[in-house]
Amino acid sequence: MLRNRPFWLANHCRFLGWLASLLIYCINTPLLWAQDSTKQAHPDTLLYGSGAVVWRGFTHQWSYNHRLNRLGSYIENPPEFSGFPFTATFYHTSATGIGPDAGMYNGFYSYVAANGVTIQPAQKTIRFSGKLGDMHAATFEVLADAPKNFTDNYQHTVIINGFDIVSERRADKLQMFRISVSDGYYLPATQQIRFTVEAAFLVHCQSVECNYLSSRFDYNINLQFLIFSATEEYMFSAQQGYHYVYNWGKHDEVQHDFYDEYKISGIGNDLYPVAMLAFKSINITLDRPHWYVAWHSVIQPQKYDSKLGNYLFALDLLFKQWSSDMRKRSAYPPKSKFSLKRNGWAAIDGTVVMLQFSSGFVLNSSSKGAFKWAGKNMPANMQTSVTRQDIVFDSGVFLKDIQQFRQSSLQQEEQVRQLYQQYINDLTKLKEQRKQEKEQEKEHRKQEKKHEPK
Repeated sequence: MLRNRPFWLANHCRFLGWLASLLIYCINTPLLWAQDSTKQAHPDTLLYGSGAVVWRGFTHQWSYNHRLNRLGSYIENPPEFSGFPFTATFYHTSATGIGPDAGMYNGFYSYVAANGVTIQPAQKTIRFSGKLGDMHAATFEVLADAPKNFTDNYQHTVIINGFDIVSERRADKLQMFRISVSDGYYLPATQQIRFTVEAAFLVHCQSVECNYLSSRFDYNINLQFLIFSATEEYMFSAQQGYHYVYNWGKHDEVQHDFYDEYKISGIGNDLYPVAMLAFKSINITLDRPHWYVAWHSVIQPQKYDSKLGNYLFALDLLFKQWSSDMRKRSAYPPKSKFSLKRNGWAAIDGTVVMLQFSSGFVLNSSSKGAFKWAGKNMPANMQTSVTRQDIVFDSGVFLKDIQQFRQSSLQQEEQVRQLYQQYINDLTKLKEQRKQEKEQEKEHRKQEKKHEPK
């Protein structure tokens, strides 16, 4: 029967067979390519056109109170996003005045990836100098080169990605610190994004360890920013300010972190499935200049509801002047025994911005560490005042689950405790070394006096 089939039917069958082979080839080739490409990049990393590591604040704890020589927490992202993986760096800085010490910190951050959004880092160094006790406030302009031409319907939301306060002279006691950043706007003529930074700073030093021969101060404040540029189709921003005032005495220690819950609202109806939180401003105002033992400026995300467009979060804001065990249980008792308690009050402000993304990924995380400082009024810009941790944003971030993060966090906590104990041991050796140096110096003077001509 097959021999007698018409010629047109035979050709038709050949055509169908050729078409089937072509379809199989077309289907299998992309699959094979995709399987091979996963060796180079996880599929999730191919889904997003931009990414960054966003700073959400920090906690800092000395073992006894000090003047402010250096204190900072910030994240540096690569100058340009060129795809995944990439590495950002989390810096924590710390330096005291006279007294050696050790302490621990916790840095908070978010992995953020998005489509239709351009994320660009920027930075600004502000120098404040003048007479101790005078408040200095100013507004500074920042111009960042835009990576592309933006149309008028783009919004440019600027966030604080950390700060670093560095003394260029000596340590002083803080009374006011404020930074606030505006949103940006695009300048077509120069292809730049312009935004402004408002800053205020006030320090003084009237205690026994201060230098009475000089009444001047000199500080640099290094600021990191991220600019998020997008149309409303891909991103929506909403911000809200928060204010807290509290006081303390010489006998009533500040026991808690003022870990209050808040809610910020944006656009709902599941138009923006994911969202992130960041700082737009940080402000600490004290009744007078104070030593400090702890500082907290932290945003802790809790739950985002895309249907309602609400983000529930906790805000941990704290300036702590003293702790009950700082004299006898510090890392360096020879100096901490002179630590003093002072009563006072603090007014702490923070402006939080929520960025909602129509196509994005957000994962919140944190990283702990320990630090030490040898004291003796050493310069704050020494490398020993800087601790750094690399944060790798690769395909593994998209695959991590809560259990993995908890396990990693527990391991890190144990490592930090061991490192902190090592630093305490180092300071104990330093104490013995300085004691021996004083005895040798005393003996040297004694011998010189003995051999002086009568």
